[in-house]
Amino acid sequence: MKLSESNFKELVLEVKKAGNYAADEQKNVVRNFKPDGSVLTAIDTRLDSLLTQTIEKLFPGCRIVSEENPVDLKDPAEWTFTVDPIDGTDSFSQSMPGWCVAVGILDRNMNPSGAVIYAPTWGVKGGTLLTLAPGGDLFINGEKYIPVQKEEDHPFQIMSGSKIHRYFDYHDFKWKIRTTGSGVLNIIGQVIHSAVGGTLLTPCYIWDMAAAHAVIKKAGFNLEYLSHKTIDYEYLAQRKKAEDYLIAGSQEILAIIRRDFKTRK
Repeated sequence: MKLSESNFKELVLEVKKAGNYAADEQKNVVRNFKPDGSVLTAIDTRLDSLLTQTIEKLFPGCRIVSEENPVDLKDPAEWTFTVDPIDGTDSFSQSMPGWCVAVGILDRNMNPSGAVIYAPTWGVKGGTLLTLAPGGDLFINGEKYIPVQKEEDHPFQIMSGSKIHRYFDYHDFKWKIRTTGSGVLNIIGQVIHSAVGGTLLTPCYIWDMAAAHAVIKKAGFNLEYLSHKTIDYEYLAQRKKAEDYLIAGSQEILAIIRRDFKTRK
């Protein structure tokens, strides 16, 4: 079943509204902490509820996996949505720009197929908005995606999570490593930045991955486990953490990451 084009457009508007609200309130944020030590704000929970309600209204019968609202999954559905109301809450809560609102869409076979990602404080004035309706084209800030011209004469950069140094020895890697504070933005870095070639992340959750995976797949890149094991999104939809480190990029870049980043013993 094809996703309603008009309802998808309404979803985009609601995601933008959520991101702009969060950006306006960023200066007033109070940091709280979950039992696992990760940061949580009242805005996370508010936006999670609003976006979940919006998706339920626009796409009745779908399944929803949201970060801040754990519920039992329904039986397999035509569409499964993932919701991360603020991906990069730690950055967001410290007035840093590296965060976004991310909604992913997976088809009946649990293949990442669509996305709405809005980072209102990342990129040029007005932020960065990526939209991908299942079966449609990828758009960045309203313009159809054209592959970024990579700076092939210069060493490429990779994006990584902020804790990657704990788990890898990468003294053989001669180029630059950057981190945004947001797993979603780290994964799509190769789509929106000319010098970024790939990504290496520690295991995360489906709401950190699905939207970004759909985007880079549409752009011609890959998201894989470091171990080559198949990513099982039905398993991840049960709120399970990814089973391995994640790497993204072209096959050439994935080979370089696997070669130069050695897991610490």
